Amino acid sequence: MARRALQKLSAWLAHPDLPWATVCLVALAFGAWLRARDLGSPRVMSFDEHHFVVNARRYLEHASDLNDHPPLGKLVFGVAMRWLGDEPKGWRFAPLCFGYANVILVGLLSHWATGRKSAFYIGAFLAALDGFLISYSRCALLDGMLTALCLASAWVALRARSPLGTLLSALVVGSACAIKFSAVVLIPLLFVVALLRRRWFGALGFLLIVPAVYTAWFALGLSIARQPHDVLAVWAETKRLYLHHAALTDWKHPLLSHWYEWFLPKRPLPLRFEPLGDGRFRVLTSLGNPLLWWMVDAAVAFTLVHGLVSSALWLVRKKAAFGATLAGLLERPGVRRFVLFCLWCGPVAPWLISRRDSYIYHYLPAYAAGITLVAALIDTLRERARLPAFVLLLVLGQVSFYYAPVWGQLPISREGFHDRLFIERWR
Repeated sequence: MARRALQKLSAWLAHPDLPWATVCLVALAFGAWLRARDLGSPRVMSFDEHHFVVNARRYLEHASDLNDHPPLGKLVFGVAMRWLGDEPKGWRFAPLCFGYANVILVGLLSHWATGRKSAFYIGAFLAALDGFLISYSRCALLDGMLTALCLASAWVALRARSPLGTLLSALVVGSACAIKFSAVVLIPLLFVVALLRRRWFGALGFLLIVPAVYTAWFALGLSIARQPHDVLAVWAETKRLYLHHAALTDWKHPLLSHWYEWFLPKRPLPLRFEPLGDGRFRVLTSLGNPLLWWMVDAAVAFTLVHGLVSSALWLVRKKAAFGATLAGLLERPGVRRFVLFCLWCGPVAPWLISRRDSYIYHYLPAYAAGITLVAALIDTLRERARLPAFVLLLVLGQVSFYYAPVWGQLPISREGFHDRLFIERWR
């Protein structure tokens, strides 16, 4: 028996996927640690945390919300603060949980794109070690939470095998809209997915459930604040907030950035900068892994071209009925990547046609979708050339380890800070 166990152990150690499994597990552990370490520091609110923590407190006091976003994100903050206390860990606990969920969701969508489990681990590896996602797991801000619900709604819709699954995706995307209005851009994409799967009843229900869920969450917030909370009150408040956002077009804040500046990126946000008194600092920046960031740009461009060509060839060559042809589209790997491209494109699209003030955090849901494209491409490379794919993964991991101090608020010298944020606008 001992001999058989030893043989199994030897076979496992000789398995060609062991190096991949090892580096992915190390990445997941290190990414989890970076997100959670010293979560209570600083003891004061930083960057925009006051907008959401203060209004979560107001909900706990049954007072009106003074923030310009729908209530769900602040209600979630309030639940965590009631449970853990009104202190820094309580403020940041909910974003931390959603940050962990983002790692899993990127992996799940990467798996869906290729149909291979290896893509899940590669996607989770990349998401676990990216600073853009890490930083929004460590701050009491809404965008990491919004990203998780956007990814979850897409994954549920793409995996749906019945109208019930489509309706569940409507529940999730309606909740995302109740955190920030920008999630509304997912509605057309997920509706088309339901039609491609010929879920006619589910598609109709999707269009009805999304506004119903949004209205229910908003009404709950108004009710807790002891304000009128009928349907008309919800939509009147929604209209007021929408007009407020639509009027934000002065472009005066120094951290504002246009959508085309996100691809460098030109203005990542300095979320925290704390001098330690010995010449070192604790820093938190929204800058992601630069190499991965630029790979997302390349993957988006490649997937656009490849997806259009793949879809056209599929439609030309397919001899079946048109409806069956459309249903079969989602089974092709190239088309699946194109769907993820659309998931990337959705959060970016409004900023192409709008003059409304925009910041790099508006790119976070799209960027997470872009990571799934990179993971799918690396996994495809892995099938053909394992060693180059593995080396590429190691290089991405090494870059992330190098940048870890400015994502996990580890003590760093001024020289180290400047070396990592080597473009002046990054500092």
